[in-house]
Amino acid sequence: MRRVELGVFIPIANNGWIISKTAPQYMPTFKLNRQICELAEQIGFDFAFSMSKWRGFGGETNFWEYSLESLTLMAGLAAVTRRLKIYASVQPLLVAPAIAAKMAATIDDISAGRSGINIVTGSYPDESAQMGMLPPDYDSYRYDYAEEWITVIKRLWTEPSVSFHGKYFQLRDCKSDPKPLSKPHPQIVCAGISENGMRFTARHGTHSFLGGRNFDEVITLAQKMKAMARDAERRVKAYTVFTLIQGESDAHADELFDYYSSGADTAALQNVTAIAQGSSGQLVQDIAKKFVFFGCQPLTGGPEKIASILDRLIRDGELDGVMFCFPDFIQGLEAFQRGVMPLLDRRGLR
Repeated sequence: MRRVELGVFIPIANNGWIISKTAPQYMPTFKLNRQICELAEQIGFDFAFSMSKWRGFGGETNFWEYSLESLTLMAGLAAVTRRLKIYASVQPLLVAPAIAAKMAATIDDISAGRSGINIVTGSYPDESAQMGMLPPDYDSYRYDYAEEWITVIKRLWTEPSVSFHGKYFQLRDCKSDPKPLSKPHPQIVCAGISENGMRFTARHGTHSFLGGRNFDEVITLAQKMKAMARDAERRVKAYTVFTLIQGESDAHADELFDYYSSGADTAALQNVTAIAQGSSGQLVQDIAKKFVFFGCQPLTGGPEKIASILDRLIRDGELDGVMFCFPDFIQGLEAFQRGVMPLLDRRGLR
């Protein structure tokens, strides 16, 4: 029997994960995310996860132009939850390792050992460039940079004093106390699916978040990640993420999918996907429909279909966890509890 962890990818930026004028429109607030996390905890979810975002994509919906900061938001949510694991995202380029180590240890204390960090090595260059913090050719060495960054952090979490002389970081008798409550240290999540990214995860990660273009690719990536971790003589948990479009039936879910797709904010999507301004209107529409569920592959269907797909992914891909985004997070969590969770229980997945 394989028990899977369930998580919620909380909306730290406006409008969640659907770039559409017909999807729910809302601002990111602590109040909303607290309600989401408290409900997720109440219905038996296992973790909450937040991204890091510093600049949006505009368009008619001002997609992601309003965002909260991940570490400080998750510190607040750690204080108002009791069981839910809390994962904050941090970009090594923007936060020095000694600062990140202390911040993460503080969240671990607030949460009584329920915390972890998600390392974001790459992002849209405009985010850091607008701050004057994008070095030339950073993409070519971002994993070398992250290698030193996480090495320093893990040492600060476990050693009384750290001296480190690397290419990117220099520390002399650096101290960071108190240590995290989590032993040997807070969980480390990585989401890269490139060869470099997966090798980095195999060396340092406790969890890997894997997004695929289709269900078969998710299974393939999960199997590959597990094998790479075994080669490194480590164990890394494999997780994936979906935007859940759950209907009362498969047909109803398809209607919802088409409705959200029909309102695609093509101006924002052009900014996301760097569509050439000279592209035909039809091409823009075709690409928009593909990317309207941004960052999270849509999982569409009634409860039985959703449970069946999850069953296959969890068993064939040996997945340890699945994280969800929802058009409306409160309604989506409630519907998932009523319709899908009992089916997962009957399949022995919870």
